[in-house]
Amino acid sequence: MENVDDDRERVRVFNRSSPIAGFVSFFRHQLNFEATAFDDAAKDRTISTVTTATTTTTTTTTVRALLARRGVGIRNLSGTTATPREGRMDAFVVRRARREQDEDDETTPGERTTKRPKASGSRWRALDGSLLVRDDAECATVGFEKIAGFDLDGTLQRTLSGRKAFMAEPNDFTFLNGEVRRVLRSLSEDGYKICIFSNQGSVKGALEGKKATDVRIRLARLADELGVPFQAFCATQVNKPGKPISDPHNYRKGETGMWKRMVRAHNGGVTPDLTKCFFVGDAAGRPEDHSDVDLQFAQGVGIKFYTPEEFFVEGKDVWRE
Repeated sequence: MENVDDDRERVRVFNRSSPIAGFVSFFRHQLNFEATAFDDAAKDRTISTVTTATTTTTTTTTVRALLARRGVGIRNLSGTTATPREGRMDAFVVRRARREQDEDDETTPGERTTKRPKASGSRWRALDGSLLVRDDAECATVGFEKIAGFDLDGTLQRTLSGRKAFMAEPNDFTFLNGEVRRVLRSLSEDGYKICIFSNQGSVKGALEGKKATDVRIRLARLADELGVPFQAFCATQVNKPGKPISDPHNYRKGETGMWKRMVRAHNGGVTPDLTKCFFVGDAAGRPEDHSDVDLQFAQGVGIKFYTPEEFFVEGKDVWRE
């Protein structure tokens, strides 16, 4: 009896010193280590097993509690997410709570941040079965009084191969001349919104087709090369006499539907000051030109018109004169 009492006293002291030790001593007495059927080696192995199991259980419970406070889920082997009180945790993977993808990362004015700035992006829209619109993130919701309008083919770009633009692949295009990049960057710095108004009749009504994809690729490459934000409006249909109307909003130049669309829905509710706007295009009705639709477009809107040869001149900023 004396030995038993001494052992119980040791258990009480052990319990007070450690919660884990309390579990160990409880299981130790339940297993009745006084029984002579177990030798000392067997007792040591059993105590080691019980201690390991108890420590693992207690550690698991503690980990679950800490993770729960941080809003972190625990994934078990079945592939489901368990709360700290649910499921059997054979193994777990800590999974950080994900932020909402559309979370606002912007800082208040004057606040310093080490986050990388968001890259400028663009969004394409296919409208009315006859218009492709490229909205730049820096242009879409901001109102501009000054608009610098440009044709695309034969004005900003030409083909390397000499092919007609509608026959060329996207990688066949380059700047019209060495002044285009400089001039458009200067315009952007002067507070102009750059808008491309282009007839792309080869697309027709297939606004998600191959030709439409080629136009998107071309303008994505142009954006990379220019390094300035711009909007693009591409009319894809042609109204023909005796045929059903395919361009009901008169987007195609020389009509002014693309300009009207830009002012109404893509300029932040601001009406441009026509005295501060202009349009540059190569279809000016000259003997060598294929048409005069660019000139008609500018005249219909009521803004100044330039040809590319007049506007992209080395060392000159024509719009400032």
